[in-house]
Amino acid sequence: MTQTVHRPYNGRTTQPKEAIRQVYEFISAEYDDRIPGLTPADRRFIDTELDFILGRVGPEDSVLDLGCGTGRLTIPLAGLAKEVVGLDLCDGMLAVARRKAEEEGADIRFDQGDMCDLPYPDDSFDVVTSTLALMHIPLEARGTAFAEIARVLRPGGRLLTGVKNAAFEQLTRADRFATVDITDVDNKTLVFTGTRDGEQREAPWFSFTPDELEELFSDAGLRPARLRGNCVVAAWMADQILADPGIYSIVERLETALNETPPFSRFGYYILAEAVKPA
Repeated sequence: MTQTVHRPYNGRTTQPKEAIRQVYEFISAEYDDRIPGLTPADRRFIDTELDFILGRVGPEDSVLDLGCGTGRLTIPLAGLAKEVVGLDLCDGMLAVARRKAEEEGADIRFDQGDMCDLPYPDDSFDVVTSTLALMHIPLEARGTAFAEIARVLRPGGRLLTGVKNAAFEQLTRADRFATVDITDVDNKTLVFTGTRDGEQREAPWFSFTPDELEELFSDAGLRPARLRGNCVVAAWMADQILADPGIYSIVERLETALNETPPFSRFGYYILAEAVKPA
């Protein structure tokens, strides 16, 4: 296998990359405390995401989790796959992930690196996963990131991703599940409020429409295979209503029926998508 040589970020993308790295270096020590996932809507969101991604990984797969953060997906992936590698831009996030993996006895290699210049040979992985982190990639660098993902996937390999849906944002600016980390849609930023030092911090943040995501897949030589809307119903309901077990059960069944049915699937709060590298 040959290692492809890639151009580094240009001046326009280096600045946001460094801003992202600095924010997450600071936030790494408190990151897991900021995303408790305690509300019924949080639970529905997480259950749908995990079902989509973990349900498509098998015991023979070699998996790369991009923008792995503190190991939220990386650690459960280690219980399913033959090999798991987590990559993140931020050393602080990786330090937390390594500690958590060690505590849970998960065999994972964690690497520091850039999603737009992956430090792996061509055709290295059967599956690449990435949730949330792709939204930090500047718009002009998106094509590079997806081309890198396609490069390191083996023929027949799969990309599994979850990103915030810009089509949903066109209907409402409501940041449905936000508590302290807030999506500022108009200014294209993720705002970290309520930090331990009391200082608000911001990082670039760009959502995807389903059409944009499918176009990026195709431009990278990947075949769009599956698209699921995450929280196509729950995103519009108050937590007090979802807290009723009977209503939650109805919403769960309704979303199971609708989340892969167009046009409902294309207007979920988030998009879950699978793309395949042709064999």
